[in-house]
Amino acid sequence: MRKGYTENETAIANILTEANILWLALTDNDAPYCVPVNFAVEGNVIYIHSGKRGRKAACLNTGATVAFSTAVDVRMRQGGDNACDQGYLFRSVMGHGTPRLVDDDEKMHGLDLLTVKHLGKQLPYKEAALPATVVYAIDVENISARIKE
Repeated sequence: MRKGYTENETAIANILTEANILWLALTDNDAPYCVPVNFAVEGNVIYIHSGKRGRKAACLNTGATVAFSTAVDVRMRQGGDNACDQGYLFRSVMGHGTPRLVDDDEKMHGLDLLTVKHLGKQLPYKEAALPATVVYAIDVENISARIKE
């Protein structure tokens, strides 16, 4: 594995815990499509939520493999007087997996994980919003981290 890359589960888990946004790379008939999403992780599963319609949902509903990435602690590294000596320091995670639409019980579990991750506590949901919301579980097939500190 290249310098700075790792498959260390603790390093990956720490980055995923700190990150707020996951960049999700999808493909449809038109072109590749990349979208930022809120997410939560449990084990080897990434949970995201979506409306039932739209390009993101249509891509996820195909079950085609998706790629994802996130980064934390992104900052400029000051180099010398040469442009090639400049760069960034960061901790990032990248990987891919297969999305699946989850059933009602797992849907509520996924929403609860998202709520606690992003709001710090469990809150009630608007009953009217739940039927229009779907949750996808991305079963992670490959994941690694890159750390440049």
